[in-house]
Amino acid sequence: MDARTQQQHAETFHGLHRTGDPLVLFNAWDVATARAIAKSSPAIATSSGAVAAALGYADGENVPLDMVAGLVSRITAAVPVPLSIDLEAGYGDTADAAANAAARIVQAGAVGINIEDGLIGGQRQLVSPELHAAKIRAVRDTAQKLGVRLFINARTDPFLLKFGSPDQCLSEAARRAEIYAAAGADGIFVPGLTDIALIETFVRRTPLPLNIMVTQGVPEIEDLARAGVRRVSLGPWPMLAAMRVIGQAAATLAASRHYGTFLRPNG
Repeated sequence: MDARTQQQHAETFHGLHRTGDPLVLFNAWDVATARAIAKSSPAIATSSGAVAAALGYADGENVPLDMVAGLVSRITAAVPVPLSIDLEAGYGDTADAAANAAARIVQAGAVGINIEDGLIGGQRQLVSPELHAAKIRAVRDTAQKLGVRLFINARTDPFLLKFGSPDQCLSEAARRAEIYAAAGADGIFVPGLTDIALIETFVRRTPLPLNIMVTQGVPEIEDLARAGVRRVSLGPWPMLAAMRVIGQAAATLAASRHYGTFLRPNG
């Protein structure tokens, strides 16, 4: 991808985070799914869990960074829309590690990343917001040097890691959002936040566009839009749904010795 196209994609991606009309991301996990999704979506985003599963790894920065960067290069060469990558915790526990990982991803053509504060040393736990903010600042500086207005989606995990009561989780997530915004984040991603009243409260308390991930109990997209959410991610669920369909079709074929509707070329 040439520099001008990447810069245009970056501006486009920022502009897709609209109040009242959220960006809805049907997350991809390889080039084939990215191509299929790009036919009807203005942007592509990956799910780290789905990518890891497709490559035979556990989630949690176990996919080698070289493979992630290679995937970015292949997707950006294959689709005409912006690409955002789930970079997990930045592939390391330091600001320098996150900056180096982000540089690889930006140089491969991505214009957005997720970077989370709930993973350190391979363990799922909340890191200090100051450490995560340092990563965000380092990533922002690196992207600016590369000439790309990278969309940094700061993921915070109080709800996912059960920091406390729902109100305590909300307060902690809002506190971290303020810190991450000051460090240069463009969006805030709060997996596990599903209650519509809490979502509305959080939108009022954060200066950043809110990204909600679809999980059990998440309101419908139109309700999230009315609450002020500006981005909705399906995460690993498209991959899990696809695997269920393939597993069921394989089981039907094995049991019946007939192709079934799913496997007919014109079905």
